Amino acid sequence: MSNYKNLSNFGSNVNSEVNNPLTYCLSGPLDNGFLHGANSETYGLNSRPCQLYMSDYCAQNWDQFCEIASKSTDTTYPIYYSGSHNVFSRKLTPGEIFIYNTASKKYLHKMIGAVLKHEPFDPTVANSPMISYYVKDDKYNNPAVPVYTVDPKTIDSDVVMNKILDKPVIAPDILINIYNSMKRFDTLKLLKDTRLGKFYMNNPYFKDK
Repeated sequence: MSNYKNLSNFGSNVNSEVNNPLTYCLSGPLDNGFLHGANSETYGLNSRPCQLYMSDYCAQNWDQFCEIASKSTDTTYPIYYSGSHNVFSRKLTPGEIFIYNTASKKYLHKMIGAVLKHEPFDPTVANSPMISYYVKDDKYNNPAVPVYTVDPKTIDSDVVMNKILDKPVIAPDILINIYNSMKRFDTLKLLKDTRLGKFYMNNPYFKDK
């Protein structure tokens, strides 16, 4: 599993209104303007900085802020999407895209052919926490390839996976990748008695793989 820092580990003033990304991402435009000034108009839950930060945050620990984000239907601004598949053809809500972005961080075992980059969430704030993202490694000719896995011991209580299994169209590529990766690692059998394992067993797509 990827190791992301907890919110409490980001900077000395992370819980202040000026510095806490949650206030940028979950506040309305008017409140954002009062708290963060003119620069705040580039933020909001659907923005790239907020999706990168919130997906890291919620991959670590799903709480009430994550739940609010997952139920978003606000299409005021285009939402940042970390996947390569055509999300628009699946007609996902912004909240469901957020679930996808979180899953892409939470279940990432490693990224092949890419390097991890960091930048400040808000470059105008000196101690703003860092957000992370992958970019293609120029040493590789092929596109970057993620490898996803899950922990069989905890996956049944995993809120993110349960949301995906409630509506698999949210992240079909991640589900397929987990199946293929764990089969390759000879750990797929450990999912047998889990909800995810039963999904694989009962889905015709996976029966011949």
